[in-house]
Amino acid sequence: MMRMMVACVVVAIAFVLVGCSQRQDALVSCSTSVETTTDEDAVLDWVEALETELRQNPRPFTEEEWTKVKQLCEDTDPERRIAGLYLLGFAYYDQQHRSEASQIAKSLLNDPEPDVRASAILTLQDLDARDAAPAIQQLLNDPDEHVREDARSVLQEWGYPVTQSSSETGS
Repeated sequence: MMRMMVACVVVAIAFVLVGCSQRQDALVSCSTSVETTTDEDAVLDWVEALETELRQNPRPFTEEEWTKVKQLCEDTDPERRIAGLYLLGFAYYDQQHRSEASQIAKSLLNDPEPDVRASAILTLQDLDARDAAPAIQQLLNDPDEHVREDARSVLQEWGYPVTQSSSETGS
């Protein structure tokens, strides 16, 4: 279920990244340069191709892939950080990089963007990084409702007792 939610985020990123690409049927032109669009398209294509490959054949990352995934997680663009986090979840199958992937995801629990924080929670779930539970528990008080919901869901799945606030129960 969580993997499906993350997949939806990646699809949303795809629409954002290709939303300004030139299409023959587009009636509205965007103000982005061709170089930027080409770079965004290349990143999106690479993320989609790697995701498809790892889904079909779970395996460790190559060093080149790992470097690119880490770069995405450090990008100034929140959508790219989310895409990087999504790919980090595949480090579950990569004993060499799994611990580092968990550390990167933990560091992004403090990201200024709520969607990045929520993605970091889901990535830690994908990595089964239960040692991150104390950090995730801190997000039960996050200002963003979706971050709080994801934190609660992951902690409950891992067997941590989590109480719902009165606003969530409808009281």
